[in-house]
Amino acid sequence: MTSDPLSTPAGTQTENAPLEGVRVLDCTQMLSGPFATQMLADLGANVVKIERPDRGDITRSVGPEIGESGLTAYFTSLNRGKRSVELNLASEEGAAALERLAETADVLVENYRPGTMAKWGLGYDDLREVTDELVYCSISGFLEGPYRDMPAFDMVVQALGGSMSITGQADGPPARPGIPIGDICAGMYAVIGITTALYNDESQYIDVPMFEGLVSWLTERAGRTFVTEEPYPRQGTVHPSLAPYRTVETADGWFAIAIGSDDTWTAFCEAIDRPELATDDRYAANNDRVEHRESLTAELEPIFEQRTNDEWFELFRERGLPGAPVQDTVEVFEDEHLRASGTLDELTIDGVDLPFPTCPIEFAGKTTRSGHKPPQLGEHTEPVLSAVLSDEALASVLGR
Repeated sequence: MTSDPLSTPAGTQTENAPLEGVRVLDCTQMLSGPFATQMLADLGANVVKIERPDRGDITRSVGPEIGESGLTAYFTSLNRGKRSVELNLASEEGAAALERLAETADVLVENYRPGTMAKWGLGYDDLREVTDELVYCSISGFLEGPYRDMPAFDMVVQALGGSMSITGQADGPPARPGIPIGDICAGMYAVIGITTALYNDESQYIDVPMFEGLVSWLTERAGRTFVTEEPYPRQGTVHPSLAPYRTVETADGWFAIAIGSDDTWTAFCEAIDRPELATDDRYAANNDRVEHRESLTAELEPIFEQRTNDEWFELFRERGLPGAPVQDTVEVFEDEHLRASGTLDELTIDGVDLPFPTCPIEFAGKTTRSGHKPPQLGEHTEPVLSAVLSDEALASVLGR
């Protein structure tokens, strides 16, 4: 038997990999956990994904499917470059196999309901008996408190965490942001916690909550609430303290304007051929523009309807003004800047070209790129487990 089943296999090295040599056991599913371990993989870590036999990660069954590959877009977007091992952690054999894998790992990440891993004998205290070098990260819905055992879905933490209340039009109902920010927030905090522990070279238990994490993202919204003692307003794309700071309709779409100072306002008025607005008493200073927001919007709307998004974007870029077209999720992946930035992982799966976004952090002027496809369910079960189990134990785990 080899001593290191989690070593990076030949031909799968990530370019510019700051986490090269870090070995991760990924006992997660759905979004928050896989997002965290995907980021670790993008940064060069070697990630082994532990999946339930026969079913695997729930997102393997959430369409659409990519061609006839058997892989879904959801699963692929969060699990590229990982190896898949089928293991029933609730069984005695499966738990024993994970213990053996943990002996060779640097990091374990899990996002089961609190207490589940401990029930299987795989909690942090349990695994410390077999290795004292493991960074163990649990992603949960809530820290200790009344909500600790509640099911943690992104919709639930967005509702409780304040973000939903401030999203949507002023005269409309609360809206869920288009991105699952509760899951992604927790995944990012997990990576911060894990890399901090690795930097300090110490084994420890890390608990990362979705709810408290999302509340921390309120930042200025929280500060404004404390000062005004009023709920932060729901205003669509309008900024409560700046104007014009909103989207406006153009000849062929929507354009976002973000005027953040009076000097920029003057330059903006010149660019749209309305210099007189800059000296109008109602609009000369930002506080005045905020007070007279409705009349200002009425002045700007017919102006922006006269040109297309591309025309306005070209003008704004020429004048150094802050503004951009609202791009849909097809247009953004055709964006010239995104294509040039080197942050897309170009994959082809079953004849379908897929430019997946990767971790965008640059190291020494380069971003990380893996070029790795996602694994089929259980694709690496036998080669990974054969490194830590006897033939008899392996046969038992594989049901032979």
